[in-house]
Amino acid sequence: MRKWGYAALGTVLAAAAVATPVAASAGEQGGGGGQDCRRAFDHAVWEDMDSYNKRDAARYSAIIHRDMVTVGRKGNLYIGYDANVTPVLEQQFKVPYEYSMPWTVVHTVIENCQMGFAILDAHYLEPSHGIDRHYTISLTLVRDHGRWQVVKDTVTDVVP
Repeated sequence: MRKWGYAALGTVLAAAAVATPVAASAGEQGGGGGQDCRRAFDHAVWEDMDSYNKRDAARYSAIIHRDMVTVGRKGNLYIGYDANVTPVLEQQFKVPYEYSMPWTVVHTVIENCQMGFAILDAHYLEPSHGIDRHYTISLTLVRDHGRWQVVKDTVTDVVP
């Protein structure tokens, strides 16, 4: 009797574990809380990219998670909040020339409204220097203390 009970419980738990991501994904596509989650996630991705483009230090700093990791386009690795935020604020945001990074989201996955990633097609532009670098950017966000934050950023050169 006990063996049957444990086997049945194990089957129910396994089924629940498999069904949970499916139900969460379906909820994100449908109405209600899933759509709210999707909107909040999409806004966080926009906030990260928009704050960078506008050199808005306060907004940019707020969207970055304390455990942020960046893998740069040449394989350079930055681990932790300060290693990621300080160079952007002290170097990139202070360059005397205009730059921008127009972007488009090409793919998004959100899991249980706790983590998600977005793949972006982007161009880093410096018009005064004739620079147009084409990138694929992968942003991973986690929901921490009720808000989405970027925890991983990977930048890859798109080869023509």
